[in-house]
Amino acid sequence: MYSNEAKGERFPALQTYNPLQPTKQHIAAGPQVNSIYPEYLTDPYIIICPSDAEAANTRKRIEDSQNQGSLLWISDEIDASYAYFGWVFDNLKPSRPLSDFGLIGTALSQFGGSVSDPGAMVPIQIAGGLESLLTKPENATALGQYIGGNGSALVNVMDQDIALSPSWQGYGNGGGNTIYRLREGIERFLITDINNPSASNNAQSSVWIMLDTLSAGGGEPLFNHVPGGCNVLYMDGHVEFVKYIADSNVNDTDIPGNEPVISNVAYMVTALSSP
Repeated sequence: MYSNEAKGERFPALQTYNPLQPTKQHIAAGPQVNSIYPEYLTDPYIIICPSDAEAANTRKRIEDSQNQGSLLWISDEIDASYAYFGWVFDNLKPSRPLSDFGLIGTALSQFGGSVSDPGAMVPIQIAGGLESLLTKPENATALGQYIGGNGSALVNVMDQDIALSPSWQGYGNGGGNTIYRLREGIERFLITDINNPSASNNAQSSVWIMLDTLSAGGGEPLFNHVPGGCNVLYMDGHVEFVKYIADSNVNDTDIPGNEPVISNVAYMVTALSSP
């Protein structure tokens, strides 16, 4: 419903702004809350996975915030159970150490997060994409404003397609140099065989939108579903459970498992979700 009424039929951007607390940083691996709540996301408890070990705590935060604006007040809770980014990520296994993406670590430290293992392998497409986005001169200025207390400074930045910087070109969608925002019909940009009449449908069914939160460690429970895996929502509307295959080698360049439920994504989600 949201995309049908949004400019360019785009899906919500990444959560960065809380209009009720405009000088604070409310960044989370979820959709921009004030763009979907309460008009499209009518029940704030929908953000909670029933299997989430922290479900009771999230529910209490929502209940305690009712007089302040409910989910709008605690917009950083949008990724409590589910992870969402807002861009099309279709090639996540190629990896580089997190230390290769200097701006990501710097930004995380400003947002109250930390990099526990700079050598951990993370997806080039996500980390390189974010770094490319935030090093664009006008976006770098917006990032500085955001860190300085302008909570709305990154709203327009997070709504952009990403033109990869020279260091990361070739890791975009379909092997190109662009990472597109999620939008209706975006699957057409991922089709490589125009002579295949079912290509569009197949591409849409493989574009993932959201998944159960996962992490590679830290203080929060690792998965909503034991023995380890995530429900993944795809653009055509179907949901599929994808098992997580742990990778004991954090420096692995040959990531096991099926995207997006893979170890390097777990490291990246952990970093982006760190309080």
